[in-house]
Amino acid sequence: MAIVRPLVGRAANWRGILRRYSTVEAFTANLMASGEGGAMPVVGHDKMKKEFYIKMDRTSTEKAILQYDMYRKGYVDFYHTFVPEVYRGKGLAKHLAKAALDYAVEEDLKMKLTCTYLQKYTQDNPLPQYEERIVPS
Repeated sequence: MAIVRPLVGRAANWRGILRRYSTVEAFTANLMASGEGGAMPVVGHDKMKKEFYIKMDRTSTEKAILQYDMYRKGYVDFYHTFVPEVYRGKGLAKHLAKAALDYAVEEDLKMKLTCTYLQKYTQDNPLPQYEERIVPS
């Protein structure tokens, strides 16, 4: 995961940092929330499952997801965003939303935003490249 990279330069301190947290998951959650070291969650894209995702850690299957469907040629419906309860409020859904919307722009897709989180995200981030691709639900 990308969060390890910022710690490499501080090899002498990493053991002390990890001792402050009871689990690696707690450390990861805190690191992503604080932005320490400029760490950003890595957003993956599984085209077969039609979802964008952020894995919580290497050993767990737990992940935040944004699901979509291609309902017509050139049209995508972003219909569901989910973040595990323990990781909510850390900005993970925002990263998923940006990755999904940027993908639609790159692929020149029209977007149907069935997901209420994405509707709110586009209202809060009214970028023309997003707005011109949104079709009514």
